[in-house]
Amino acid sequence: MSQPVLYHEIYKYDFKAVAIILSFLYGGKRVGFAALLALLITGYFTDQRLLVLIGNYTIFCLLLLPITSLFHRYRIRGKVIVISLFYLMIPITRGISLQLKGDDRQTIFELSSSLIVLATLITIIYLIENMNEQIKMRQELIRTEKMNVVSQLAASVAHEIRNPMTSVRGFMQLMQKENLTEEQQLYIRISIDELDRAQEIINQYLALSKPQTEQYEVIDLSSVIQQSIDVMRSYAILNSIHITQQVEPSLEIQGLKLEIQQVLINVIKNAVEAIKSEGEIWISAAKHADGFISIQIKDNGVGMTANQIKKLGSPYYSTKEKGTGLGLTVCHQIVKQIGGQIKIESELKKGTCFTINLPSVK
Repeated sequence: MSQPVLYHEIYKYDFKAVAIILSFLYGGKRVGFAALLALLITGYFTDQRLLVLIGNYTIFCLLLLPITSLFHRYRIRGKVIVISLFYLMIPITRGISLQLKGDDRQTIFELSSSLIVLATLITIIYLIENMNEQIKMRQELIRTEKMNVVSQLAASVAHEIRNPMTSVRGFMQLMQKENLTEEQQLYIRISIDELDRAQEIINQYLALSKPQTEQYEVIDLSSVIQQSIDVMRSYAILNSIHITQQVEPSLEIQGLKLEIQQVLINVIKNAVEAIKSEGEIWISAAKHADGFISIQIKDNGVGMTANQIKKLGSPYYSTKEKGTGLGLTVCHQIVKQIGGQIKIESELKKGTCFTINLPSVK
């Protein structure tokens, strides 16, 4: 803006549109409007026609808001197409206006300068997208290395843990044959159930150390969600927490029932512990047009910071005082193995929303 190309005192060509577009696309509304304010201040001190600048770029920014959400739905090629079509509206409409005035020379200048600006914009988008991709790959590599550590640890200790657990379970079963009171029998049954559950959790951790070899089956996801809610409902009631559900019937995916149930129970349990007492959990599941089933588990608990969300799912990271962080690590691994994804949105003191996207049976 400080050294524009002057065709006429009214028409000044520069790259300010690039800065505004990139600010909205990669910085969001706050950064975008902050860039607009900076543009207006700079325009005031660089002999720009301020009223024209305010009018044009206020409309420009308002049009960018819906384009921004559309932009992030696509991969890099789609992003380039979306933003190119949006930007080309400016030179096309201005070119038509110049043609109506009969100014052929400036029309050519307008189109050529706009192509230079567009080429610059596309180049920068490619650079940013490639850098973002490299950052994601680096983060994925670090996460994989951490997973390998957890896998080796799980494989090394599982055998040592299983042996004493099997012995304890055997003695418990022998004690059941004795003449015990109903209360004592109840305690033994609970102990055996908990040992079986611990055994199943060990199996889940072992899944981190070896590829999944069991054959996936078609699962009635609606039924699995309902069973998981039923399991956790008593735990929620003990903490004065109400669970509201809205699950579409006949949702089907391919996977292992116990694994999916482990994911759902773990996430619901985390939601209950985030609320602590007297709150509400909303659970919904629906199939979308893209072929994925979206499960949302939302609470009105303590919430998390953006930094905490980034670390969730990493081995040994937990927001709970006595948490190991391995629960969500296993959840991410299970969901990833069946081609799904877990997304987390949260705000401090307002709550957290876990969105589990799973590919449905075609």
